[in-house]
Amino acid sequence: MNQEEIKDTIRELITEIAEDMDVDEESITDDASFVEDMGLDSMALLEVLATMEKKFGISIPESEFPNITSINKCTDTVQKYLSEKS
Repeated sequence: MNQEEIKDTIRELITEIAEDMDVDEESITDDASFVEDMGLDSMALLEVLATMEKKFGISIPESEFPNITSINKCTDTVQKYLSEKS
């Protein structure tokens, strides 16, 4: 799976969660902060992380969670753990 496919998958996931939380779709950009720009709460972020782990078949350590603040950072993290898995 290449970087653009990973990013598209994460973007779709964020869009689904954002719809449930009534987040403006225009605020969903690759660099937008999940908390400050999109207004996602900690439960939504945990849902994102759990879904990413399941969808990509990886395990992301809790120590990484504070660094996963945007679609771009999610993509980087997923790529890192996918490459370690290979």
